[in-house]
Amino acid sequence: MEKKVLPGHTNNWRTPLLFVAFIAGLLFLHSCKNEKDKASEPMEKAIVPKVEEDSAMVFLEKQLSFGVRVPGTAGHLATRDWIINTLKRYGADVEVQEFKASFLTKKDVPSFNIIARMNPDEDRRIALFAHWDTRLIAEKDPDEAKKSQPIPGAVDGASGVAGLLEIARLLQSNPVKIGVDLVFFDAEDQGNDTNNQSWCLGSQYWSKSVAENEKKPEFGILLDLIGAKGATYSKEEISARMAGTIQDKIWQLASVMNKGNMFVNAQIGQIMDDHFYVNTIAGIPTVDIIETKPSGYFAEYHHTHNDNADAIDKNNLASVIQVVTAVVYKSSDKSF
Repeated sequence: MEKKVLPGHTNNWRTPLLFVAFIAGLLFLHSCKNEKDKASEPMEKAIVPKVEEDSAMVFLEKQLSFGVRVPGTAGHLATRDWIINTLKRYGADVEVQEFKASFLTKKDVPSFNIIARMNPDEDRRIALFAHWDTRLIAEKDPDEAKKSQPIPGAVDGASGVAGLLEIARLLQSNPVKIGVDLVFFDAEDQGNDTNNQSWCLGSQYWSKSVAENEKKPEFGILLDLIGAKGATYSKEEISARMAGTIQDKIWQLASVMNKGNMFVNAQIGQIMDDHFYVNTIAGIPTVDIIETKPSGYFAEYHHTHNDNADAIDKNNLASVIQVVTAVVYKSSDKSF
């Protein structure tokens, strides 16, 4: 049957619709081009803020003012509360993970991992670690009368904590587009030489708690034994084996920043430290920045009462923190 056109109508109704579709197509192509252009645009380079030597030293000396920080002591609890309050003041979301630790002559001592999340809504994250307890005994002290007494722990404990707190301060005043988890391990330094698993109790506990998490930090850096006078930092073997690419990039960055005299491009043997459990249990590739002598042995202050404020060089301390700060900011713009 012949199709008739009613008066006042036209069979050219398709024309305006085709025109609309044409315009929509152009808009779609333009939108796609804009998205492609945005994707191809380089990210804005992050400006790495300057670490303040005196600020880092204030954080270190404040810990020493609490006395020894052995789990179960008043100084330990006071330090815990101060770390938590300081992190909250810098805008971190803070979680305290309580567990019981048995070590040396102590049994089931309340211990506390402190987890602070800077920029908690960011999906891309990295992690920085340190331990905040100090050792119960000073078995290496040359004075026999002091061997059974707790150490001050300026380098072994307070230095890494000072580093993380200084970075938290910088992140608050110099925002960055990446999440940073600051994890302070407890009961790290209470082991004995007959049982490797008696060390690093806090990191073992934390690593088990995050092992099954689907979203984890891309990588981690552990600060342990930093900032001593004359300290240098070589490439530790466990870090090289489990996070070698990241380790190489940190040392290369340090060299570019004229810190190659401290970050020595040489390998040392493996050190049983918190990063071992973060790597093997939590599954987060993590590098340990830790001082050892070229021989591979720890420095003379280690586990003695000479591990006090006099052992610290604030320039060395700030230099290590500066390199790690650069890693954080360059990770945000993906130039690391």
